[in-house]
Amino acid sequence: MRVVGILAGAALIVLVVGLFTGNTWAGLAVIALAALGIVLLVRDWRTERLGVVASRSGPEASDDLGTCPAEGPLTPDDFSPDLSTDPDGPSSDARADQL
Repeated sequence: MRVVGILAGAALIVLVVGLFTGNTWAGLAVIALAALGIVLLVRDWRTERLGVVASRSGPEASDDLGTCPAEGPLTPDDFSPDLSTDPDGPSSDARADQL
C-alpha cells in the first residue's frame, strides 16, 4: 500500500502540473499513473484476499476469538440466566442498579 500512496502523490503532482501548463503529455502521464495505481490496488486486494482464504483453510487455522477446538460445543447447561432469583441481587435493568 505504501507504493500506491507514493504513486498517488506523484500522480497528484503531475495532475497539478498538467492543469497549470496545459501540457498534453502531463495529462497522458496522469492517466497512465492512475491506471498503474488501479492495477497495483487490485493486485494488493487479491493478495490480501487470497492470503486470508489460505490462512483460514489450513489445518492449524483457528478463529480469532480465543476458543480452543478441543473444548467441544457449548451446551445449554454452560449458560447462566440473565435474571437473578435473589430479591437482593442485581435487577434486569442495569440503570436501576447504579442508584
